[in-house]
Amino acid sequence: MSIHPAIRPTIDSLHRHFTGDVANPPPIRHPESLAFKTRFKGNYTPAAVLIPIFSTQQGLEVLLTQRAQHLRHHPGQISFPGGRQEDQDKSLEVTALRESHEEIGLSASQVRLLGRLGDYYTVSGYRVTPIIGLVKSPFQPQLDVQEVSRSLTVPLDFLMDPDNFILQETLYDNEKRHYYSANYGDDTIWGVTAGIIVALYEALALSHLD
Repeated sequence: MSIHPAIRPTIDSLHRHFTGDVANPPPIRHPESLAFKTRFKGNYTPAAVLIPIFSTQQGLEVLLTQRAQHLRHHPGQISFPGGRQEDQDKSLEVTALRESHEEIGLSASQVRLLGRLGDYYTVSGYRVTPIIGLVKSPFQPQLDVQEVSRSLTVPLDFLMDPDNFILQETLYDNEKRHYYSANYGDDTIWGVTAGIIVALYEALALSHLD
């Protein structure tokens, strides 16, 4: 049993948390992210992902994707839609929305942006900024099969229960590395995606305790 309580965010509580939030929050302070922040010594590729949250009759859900198996970085992993920032992107929010449109057919007009989390640093040298957005219903994903093999939805309440996540240990280049992992049905959510979810929990939990 975790010493940290599960939280049940609502659309109102999400709005309250991100209203007036700082534009550039400090980096996510998870072991994996900090390790790779040190490893690349400032030579990062900026990227952004969208955390798409939408309302259903069962409650708030989060849309995730499974990356195509042929991709160079993190093939087959469960992830958020997103990718590297391109020269024409005026902001990381634009990056997250552009990539979401390319990968899952989500139009920017269907998303109400709430805010962002701190940066997360990855083994492949990316500095990933998570952008939180509320998706207007109805939305039916249209997948780019060159990048995404499938999409899935997970209840936000499940993701906001720290008992569902464990901190695991592995060796990378003969060094110990730690990463979060959670099982949902037949899927394992781990690495960067799980770390970002835990960071979202940590940010929202502070609001729930106020």
